Amino acid sequence: MQPSKQASSEPIRVVVCVATYLRPEGLQRLLEALASASLSDEAPTVDVVVVDNDPEGSARAICERARQWLPFDLHYVIEKRRGIPQARNTALGVAVPFADFVVFTDDDVEPAPGWLPELLRVQGLYRADVVAGPNPPRFLDEPPLWVLEGHFFDGQQRSTGDLVDTAATHNVLVRCEVFKQMDRLFDERFALHGCTDTEFFRRVGRAGYHMVWAQDALAYECISASRMTLPWLLQRAYRIANGLGSSELRHLKRHTALSQSRCGEASPRAYKHS
Repeated sequence: MQPSKQASSEPIRVVVCVATYLRPEGLQRLLEALASASLSDEAPTVDVVVVDNDPEGSARAICERARQWLPFDLHYVIEKRRGIPQARNTALGVAVPFADFVVFTDDDVEPAPGWLPELLRVQGLYRADVVAGPNPPRFLDEPPLWVLEGHFFDGQQRSTGDLVDTAATHNVLVRCEVFKQMDRLFDERFALHGCTDTEFFRRVGRAGYHMVWAQDALAYECISASRMTLPWLLQRAYRIANGLGSSELRHLKRHTALSQSRCGEASPRAYKHS
């Protein structure tokens, strides 16, 4: 059951959305970090939505235990269809009807205590529709020297308030009206390709929404030894390049089709939520 929409006189509602798949330790670490959020007395109402992409519901026990100590309401949902965009869209289906803002993060992330307040502060300061933040590394194991010297996990460095043309779901706050107005959400046709979050936020930017950076809203990427290998880094680079290339190709095809339709050479293509 979804909570009802808050009255206008009540605090704004923020929903933190997390898609998880077979990462119990990472999910536990994330929820503990959320419990330590430095929120003031005037802070908005916060809910957490966890979407488990494991059909067996392996994250259920962690979420049920977390309800005992988490200072926010936690909503647990299973999305049996395999794919990150499917899980993200399911989270939005729960959150958007009653939230003012949605915040996405991942089950391999550990936000700093001041992360959520800083996202909200920057949103209010710049009246932004989207606020993205950095994802600096936090090594869970001692990294090899070549990993440090190669800067393979270094996050973006920008100034707070800088305009951005995309974002990623490891660290982003979004005004819910954005999701309501976009013609489609995260593209489920490319469930296992990666970068569907980058593709979505590029469409958001091209639609004219105000997207800014919050350098001090820190959400650390937790990096275990299994990621500090050349095969893993090459696989990630390939996945990112493939995802970005595919998204740009889809945008080019859509842009060409729309241009042709305006010239009377083709009919407009209809897009649906996916």
